[in-house]
Amino acid sequence: MCNIFPYIYIEINIYTSVIRKAMENTFNQEINQTLLLTKQVFMTLLNSIISQFKSSHPPFKYKDSQLYGFGNYDSEKPNLKDELETLLKGYVNGKYLYNKYREATTGKPVIKISREYRSLFFKYLGYKNVFEYIESDLFTLEEKNKQLVLLNNIEAIDDHYYICYYYGEDNKMIKGQVIIYNGWKTIEIKYFYNHENQEKMVYTFFGTVSYSEDFVHFDTKYFAGNKKNEGGKFIFFIGKSSPSERHYLIGTYSGFDKYDRAIAGKMILKKFDSKAEIDMEVNDPSFDSIICQELNKNRIIVESNIRKNPLMFSKKSPYAKVLMNSYGNYSFFFELEDNLFELKIKIDKYHFNIISLNNFIIIEEDKVSVINKGQILNFDFSISGMFHLQKVSIYINVFDFTNHEIESRGDFIGVDINNNIVSGKLLVKVLD
Repeated sequence: MCNIFPYIYIEINIYTSVIRKAMENTFNQEINQTLLLTKQVFMTLLNSIISQFKSSHPPFKYKDSQLYGFGNYDSEKPNLKDELETLLKGYVNGKYLYNKYREATTGKPVIKISREYRSLFFKYLGYKNVFEYIESDLFTLEEKNKQLVLLNNIEAIDDHYYICYYYGEDNKMIKGQVIIYNGWKTIEIKYFYNHENQEKMVYTFFGTVSYSEDFVHFDTKYFAGNKKNEGGKFIFFIGKSSPSERHYLIGTYSGFDKYDRAIAGKMILKKFDSKAEIDMEVNDPSFDSIICQELNKNRIIVESNIRKNPLMFSKKSPYAKVLMNSYGNYSFFFELEDNLFELKIKIDKYHFNIISLNNFIIIEEDKVSVINKGQILNFDFSISGMFHLQKVSIYINVFDFTNHEIESRGDFIGVDINNNIVSGKLLVKVLD
């Protein structure tokens, strides 16, 4: 038990020190006329204000416009605008507090409160100022320290450091550095490529950060000489929380690669604590196996060629007619050790989705393709439900399969319900 006391002392001492510095800096806060609140402190403040208001006016079931006092609200009914004006003895913008709430819900980690509102909201709750408010029991020590750092102007708005991982050129995993500045307003991205001669190339992009619903957007540019050009676009899901609160962000990118091809794919951002840490990570040639599994082969490439004939879109294009003749309803009979297992499926026209016609079976991860210069049809899919097989890859002669007047045969390899690797013959019949 005695061993924990030094840690408690250190934690309290740090907190006390920060409070002292913050109090000493109050004068500067008055001059700046802007109060910086963490998202946590602001949302707690807002909830406290609304709770106190509703407790004074039960029952309260008004819309936001009536609650805050803006738009087409009824000034004769209770609203925060009137109560705050009475306390201030002056004009209050009813939509100010609501707009700050909207800012917080878009993911902003720091909320700015200006002018007379800096103390008004705290006085409404019976607190002298923000310092007295955060000393209450509403916040943990960590939350208090975080807020006091802002009040003391110590790294008022932090920079945020990430490593981005994606499947890049030359069929290799790539790392890049992502640094977000100015409270999630601007961004710098550096991609690092190691060439065979051990030369390291760095490509630098910069841009802005914006928000839409539950997503954060990066819009980047780059310089070629003195000319500013369009760079990549990125979209990451953040949900309702601040993006800086998440250790991982998963999203998509689109842009162009070093071979001047249009590309798109999946990207993962991993958060680090400092510039030194992302410098170490980007120089480490190893990759996390979980990240590799998620990103491997997750890349779309559009070759920078203009094709006059659609048959030249890709190597698959000349065999498209084969796929168009493959749609319909079928019974697949899998032969395994003198047993026959029937699976009824439908192949969509145009979309080529493989759909189960059995109510108790679901087909997933399905893919239909033509291989071997248009000679072989390949079906790959997983099976969920009461069936002997869980995963199969099927190979059928194209001309037999597309001739719907006869039965066709093929071969398959797969995994059964006991996780055994199995193989056998396949009989295909066309359903009416």
